[in-house]
Amino acid sequence: MKNSISLIAPAKLNLNLYVKDKLENGYHSLESDVCFLDLHDEINIKISNINKIKLSSKSIFFLKDENILSKTLKFFNDEFGKNDKFNITLKKNIPIGAGLGGGSSDSAALLLGLRYFYNINPFNSEKISLKKLKEIGFKIGSDVPACIMSKSVKLTGIGEQLKKIHIEKNYKFLLIYPNKTLSTQKVFNTFDFKKVRNKKTMYFNKIKIFNSLTFTSQSIEPEIKKILNILKSFDKIVAFGMSGSGSSCFGIFKNSNDLINDKEFKKLKLKKNYFIWHGNKKEFGYNRIIY
Repeated sequence: MKNSISLIAPAKLNLNLYVKDKLENGYHSLESDVCFLDLHDEINIKISNINKIKLSSKSIFFLKDENILSKTLKFFNDEFGKNDKFNITLKKNIPIGAGLGGGSSDSAALLLGLRYFYNINPFNSEKISLKKLKEIGFKIGSDVPACIMSKSVKLTGIGEQLKKIHIEKNYKFLLIYPNKTLSTQKVFNTFDFKKVRNKKTMYFNKIKIFNSLTFTSQSIEPEIKKILNILKSFDKIVAFGMSGSGSSCFGIFKNSNDLINDKEFKKLKLKKNYFIWHGNKKEFGYNRIIY
């Protein structure tokens, strides 16, 4: 029986985000087409005699705390009446407060890892289903069930309704993060339906690129507007927008040459205050154990 595994926790990209209604419980009803990128955190989980959660020294980004992982471990153990102990190490490559679902994806990967150890334990007669795991994930955060799936989905409601969708795979994605953290809670608390702006319609194949939160997010963090203007200047960009509640923005290109040979990309690489990533979307699925 293995006593240690490592799992991938991929970045989530909201190709669009429609804020529908504010519900009585304070949440907002949403609709979003989501895909996952080959930019990911890595979580190592090792059976231990004490709980220890730490950040890898190889991380690109550094958290002030690891509350989401502590919360996930507690929810899991409380749900199944366990008190199992683990040494958990997080290698953080996804920007924080960037609208890329990094925290939710980390929680989802940890849940999948804890489920693995639970299900291979011969003393646990009843196995944990993926459906049950998503129910636990939803209690932790509304994005966690989608991150457990880590496949292209249409998300509706407050994150509990997920439907698989097809998104073309041969396109290149550019991410620009201005190293400015945005609080999702602050963005939604500031959001005003009357201030949603309908700009020129853009499509990525049949998917409309739109974000109800763009005006609110860029009023809190003006750097977002600057990045969107940079993306607009690319000659062969298919579509561009802001992911989630920001502050990361994305561009979509037909191929690598359309991206890396553009004069705007060459200027962009000179901006040392930006985190820039480009690569592919990927359908990960549930089995994200890498060793």
